[in-house]
Amino acid sequence: MSNYETYPLWNPRLPYPSENEMPFPQGMGHILAHDGRVDILPFLHDVSIAAFEGRIYLAWYNSTDAEIWGSSLIRGRSSADGGNSWSEPYTVAGRIDSSEEHFVPVNLFPRRGVLHATVTEMAGKNMTTGLHLFTRGAGDNDWTFTARIGEGFICNTVPQLMDNGNYLSPAWMPMKQETPAFPAALISQGDDIAKPWRCRFFYDPLHPQAVRIRCPETTFSLKGPQITAYVRNDEGPSYVFQSNDYAETWKGPYINPMTVGNSKLFAGKLKDGRNYLIYNADRGYFIRTLLVMAVSDPGEGQYSRVYKIFEDDSADLGRGSIWFYPTACEEEGFLYVGCTLQEPGNIRSAVAAKIPTSSL
Repeated sequence: MSNYETYPLWNPRLPYPSENEMPFPQGMGHILAHDGRVDILPFLHDVSIAAFEGRIYLAWYNSTDAEIWGSSLIRGRSSADGGNSWSEPYTVAGRIDSSEEHFVPVNLFPRRGVLHATVTEMAGKNMTTGLHLFTRGAGDNDWTFTARIGEGFICNTVPQLMDNGNYLSPAWMPMKQETPAFPAALISQGDDIAKPWRCRFFYDPLHPQAVRIRCPETTFSLKGPQITAYVRNDEGPSYVFQSNDYAETWKGPYINPMTVGNSKLFAGKLKDGRNYLIYNADRGYFIRTLLVMAVSDPGEGQYSRVYKIFEDDSADLGRGSIWFYPTACEEEGFLYVGCTLQEPGNIRSAVAAKIPTSSL
């Protein structure tokens, strides 16, 4: 264990619950949005979800052979009836016959009546070449490249609009030669999201005493100028960083006191102001069989209860095993939590939990 301070994320008046004390939200259902058992593309990962014009949009990346091997492209589906049925798959970026460029991952976000997506381009696994902005046109099959907005960062959590008018995107740079992996914040130039986004480091990754974080996938929680960053770490505790000036400067790292496993996290805020954090409960190294969500009370900054979202086998879906890489959006009284389902044989599907927000 490192000597960093612990960040006060959990309500100190309450004990952190054991797995047996974590309930499932009442009224929650599980949805199979894209069935990997019947897809011609064998590898699927990193789901993104968004609510737009009364529909639920879900996207992910597929690879034709294995993870970022062969052709890697962004595909998606949409639902007009709250997840009961889904459109045929559409393509956001990439081609099935191109093995020289890989589009992975994707982040859907609506802005001013338009649905956008940020997509990282790679020449190979972790060989990032640029961050691109794509825009949906008149229909689901009408996606176009809009601009190259960043360098070789991996972004797999949605951008959010800050109170100062800038959009903020979590990002991380994979290890490249002598440069270690590190997390970062990307900030738009106001509402013109097609211009290059500025990068702000959490710390100097080249400093000899800098923290070393393996696979520092990052997600943000926003409260005015205060930004909290949750960072995955594969070789030790999950980390937290803090900014009080709209992500321009940062303090940390701090230790996340909750039992977070080594996988991607997702932070968000319900429309009633409550914060939530979705993560894999720590059951051991790379054991991702329990996906949970911590929720705060209204007006409170600290989390006070934890719900199970997916665990082992799902009775609704009749399948299960590994549930990981969460994403979420809220629409008409429900929180939709999307994630990757991995079954035995490495069969991967895109799934979602539909949760009444009143039950949280």
